[in-house]
Amino acid sequence: MNCFIEELWGLKNVTAIRDIKAKGNRIVKIINSEEGRFVLKAFDPSLSEQQIKHYTSVLSYLGANEHRVSPNILKTIDGKLYKRHNSRYMYMMEYVYGDHLQENSEDEYALGQLSSLLHKIHDFPIKSGLNVEERIENMYRRFHNYPFKKEYDQIIKSLPNFNSLRQSFIHSDIGPHNAIRTYEGNVVFIDLDDAGNGSTFIDIGYPLITQFIRYKDSGELAFNVENARAFYKGYFSRMEMSIKEKEYIFDGAVFMQLMYMPSYGENAVEAMWKILKYSLDNQDKILSVLF
Repeated sequence: MNCFIEELWGLKNVTAIRDIKAKGNRIVKIINSEEGRFVLKAFDPSLSEQQIKHYTSVLSYLGANEHRVSPNILKTIDGKLYKRHNSRYMYMMEYVYGDHLQENSEDEYALGQLSSLLHKIHDFPIKSGLNVEERIENMYRRFHNYPFKKEYDQIIKSLPNFNSLRQSFIHSDIGPHNAIRTYEGNVVFIDLDDAGNGSTFIDIGYPLITQFIRYKDSGELAFNVENARAFYKGYFSRMEMSIKEKEYIFDGAVFMQLMYMPSYGENAVEAMWKILKYSLDNQDKILSVLF
């Protein structure tokens, strides 16, 4: 693979420093060369070329944006954004020197500000990998053997039509784990493979429940008011929204929790349901951090 990289990307003395754990059957390697350090991402052979075009177009587009919000993609010698090797599509991007954000109020504030920069982008022509109608259809197919099925379906029905509401460029997985503070002090997103145009309220709602509501060691649920307030304070320092729009953020958070309920396996479904119920029972308290 080193020879392949040297030949197609024009790098010299390429060596793989280490692998990074990645979701799915993806290969992520830190690459060193005379020209600098880069990240190689290679995807499962089942990935379509249309998908790889999407992934690389996102990085190319953001690289040309006035705000530095993501790593830049490294084009091949012949100006391509990606290549196919041993049945896998792959691309290279710059390595960002810095540290992952932490779950504290300072970093959450910075993450909120960064998120607002993404949501100010309205002209990206490619849709996000998060298809609302498809996800809702899949939701209705879930949990037929669980006692909460009827209530679960009613919650889905209560959601607004997100496609008729504010749209923008979205990340689809906003969190400290997907952002790095560079050694120069800038904050950038990483892992933008499913980014694209989509529902602003679903994207900015994602952290509200899935990240700020957690089980304590005692087994009780708690809402991290301080971190949540810092995140949304950072966001609204650069983004204007009406009172009604802010209420839609809670709906977006509910959508994301509904969608992610099956993600951690059957053994975690009941625990995820309890988080959703806790959120609905404490809606006023949770909404208060947005105002």
